Amino acid sequence: MRVTNSKPDRITADPTEKPPIVLPDFDLSAQSSIPFNGRFLNPGILVNAPNPIMPLLDAVCTRRTSRAYSSRKVDMKTFHWLITYAMNAPTACNEQKWKVIYIDDLDIFSELTRRGSASFLKNVRQAMLLCYNRQTDNIHWADHIQSGAALITTFQLLAHSTGIGSCWINHLPNKPEIRRLFKIDHAYDPIALVSFGYYNDKVRFLPRKHDSSHVVMINRFESGRLVLKDSRSGFVRRWARFIYYKIPAFIRCRLQPYALKYERKFYNEIFD
Repeated sequence: MRVTNSKPDRITADPTEKPPIVLPDFDLSAQSSIPFNGRFLNPGILVNAPNPIMPLLDAVCTRRTSRAYSSRKVDMKTFHWLITYAMNAPTACNEQKWKVIYIDDLDIFSELTRRGSASFLKNVRQAMLLCYNRQTDNIHWADHIQSGAALITTFQLLAHSTGIGSCWINHLPNKPEIRRLFKIDHAYDPIALVSFGYYNDKVRFLPRKHDSSHVVMINRFESGRLVLKDSRSGFVRRWARFIYYKIPAFIRCRLQPYALKYERKFYNEIFD
């Protein structure tokens, strides 16, 4: 009689399988790049002690939009430094077809405000208008806009690490009007205006609204999790905006003081 071994075969580990990498959690109170008092961040400390080699997580998690800046202007050498390194951002087919209009003429900011742009621009002293070559065959996905947007994101992170706050602005007149105002070549598309300047002192820390589990979907879009508002109010606002910016600029300038009370953010998703 043959006796068989009833013990299961020993499972051996796959020698090619590596253990999962354990990534660190970010602790806003424990990081040392930006002082935090529980409510406000103080990136103003970076104005006189820039730290462009701060940990990446610190830069990403402590950068917040800033709409008010110090009276001290960012010098052109620093601005060129920011653009030089921001140009490491990805672009479609690696074409790198950015153009940047640096703006420090206060009359331009006043004119933009009069024409119905974001009202805080009247107090801004510096900004850049990012343009990108729109002669692409991938019109459906507007890859020129994505390429321009990538530079803006990188610029904002670099600026933050050197004590410079910024605000990404699309509350502007229609693109043809902006194109005429800045004499932009027909081959280029204005992507966004970015105001910037040294931090005054502190900025309010606004935590993210969602956990990643609320955002990430596997293999397909899961519409069942959405809770959407009635879209009628958004429809009315879109048409109101369309009509407002179709009005000739000289008339819109007179209406601008009355339109200020409608300047606000709006979304269709309740939880966004």
